[in-house]
Amino acid sequence: MSVLRPFALLFGVVFSALVVAAPVDELDARWQGLKAFEGQFTQTQRDHDGTVLSEGAGTLALARPGKFYWAYTSPYVQTIVANGQTVWVHDPDLKQVTRRPAEAALAGTPASLLASGDSLGKGFDVLALPPTDESPKGAQGWRLTPQTADSEFDRIDVWLRGSVPVLLTFSDPLGGTTDVRFDDIKINPRFARDRFEFTPPRGHTVIGEN
Repeated sequence: MSVLRPFALLFGVVFSALVVAAPVDELDARWQGLKAFEGQFTQTQRDHDGTVLSEGAGTLALARPGKFYWAYTSPYVQTIVANGQTVWVHDPDLKQVTRRPAEAALAGTPASLLASGDSLGKGFDVLALPPTDESPKGAQGWRLTPQTADSEFDRIDVWLRGSVPVLLTFSDPLGGTTDVRFDDIKINPRFARDRFEFTPPRGHTVIGEN
């Protein structure tokens, strides 16, 4: 149940490998120099008419390669932690922890791309986007179009201010969108050694693989 909640769709898109076009070079030059970051996020889902379906917010931290902490604080509490080997999804209201190997849980997903630091053009055609009145001020954008017919999203727009992620917009085949905005980002912070580890609380049910 926990990993299928609406906001967790950010972690569930699978793409295939692809040789990408030249615009990815500039994107990678900015993106791959970012080794770690932390901050806050807001997430908004809209239907094809622009009607808001759901909203959420929380905090995140990433350390490449493969480590992240993604905590929803509203409208419910849920924490997703990966240490590069294992992914834990903690639902305190259910007193449940889901545990899976990171490779199986995240392979090919946007979360994996964020945490891995690999080319953001892997699995996509990449097109540079011109700034508009609605785009984040001072940011540069790229459109990533997946090359697989079974993708859950038609495209992902990535906006960076320098090397800092500002906005990700996921557009689905039905015309709906999911915006993930990042705020108060700190670049390359020093994390505690156990920042990306998780110990299931006493009394919680743990399901899944080691």
